[in-house]
Amino acid sequence: MNNSVHTHLDKIHTFFAVVDSGSFTRAADNLGLSKAMVSLHVKTLEQVLGVTLLVRNTRNLALTESGSQLYEEFRTIFSQIEQAVSRVTDDSQPLSGELRITSTWEYGQRCLMPLVARFCRQHPALKLSYNVGASLDDLVSHKLDIAIRLGTLRDSSLRSRKLGEYRIWLVASPHLVARYPLQNLSETAALPWIHNSNLPHPGRWRFSLDKEHCEIKSEASYSANSAQIMRQMALEGLGVAVLPEWLVAEDVADGALQILFSDWQLPVQPVSAVFAAGVTLPRKTRLFIDYLCAEL
Repeated sequence: MNNSVHTHLDKIHTFFAVVDSGSFTRAADNLGLSKAMVSLHVKTLEQVLGVTLLVRNTRNLALTESGSQLYEEFRTIFSQIEQAVSRVTDDSQPLSGELRITSTWEYGQRCLMPLVARFCRQHPALKLSYNVGASLDDLVSHKLDIAIRLGTLRDSSLRSRKLGEYRIWLVASPHLVARYPLQNLSETAALPWIHNSNLPHPGRWRFSLDKEHCEIKSEASYSANSAQIMRQMALEGLGVAVLPEWLVAEDVADGALQILFSDWQLPVQPVSAVFAAGVTLPRKTRLFIDYLCAEL
């Protein structure tokens, strides 16, 4: 920079607001500035740096290579500044800003939303943005704070914290059970199966009974990338499926689905909060994760 960096921190902050919101207008609203002032901040920053940071058109904004580099470099710095301020701020101060989270639709609707709603009521100054079904790649590109993920996490450059766990069951409709009388667990491999196409090995499951183990390898008669669609397929009697307890517990209690060979247990699955590495979590994010750990 031609001038001392501290004289342009406000402009860098404005640039961040534009990138995070995806719009000069929304950034202006969030910062309490006019759209013209926001545009001037970014233009001045580009002139000082001698590079173009954003490509603008009538529909959207896109970061240039220089803009992306500046964003990534200062993201860590601003996160550290925010954390330093947070450490010297009384934790009794109201949470504010925007919390951006993502999860699958099914888990969000069934398990998370009641907890999220309670957290929002406890912190009325906090804004919430809920992005359903975003991938872990979107965690960075969409500037999300947390992704709630189910099951064993694949290798990732992201950080995670375990929030809780849940059981999974092998289930089928009473109609299908009546059509295929079974004597032992291994015979289930020959049944029509409903596979979860999100999994790397959807047809392979390892069951345990005390110290015994039984591995089932099945072929898919049906598959879906939605647990809710798999549940509906199972309710219709199309096949057997491995589904989470939180999704089908009521169906089992009502007799609409049955757990097959319930003495045999499948591995308990973790619920994890996943977030970007290399940045210090803002106070609102830390407190939300702590809250979920206590509730899930």
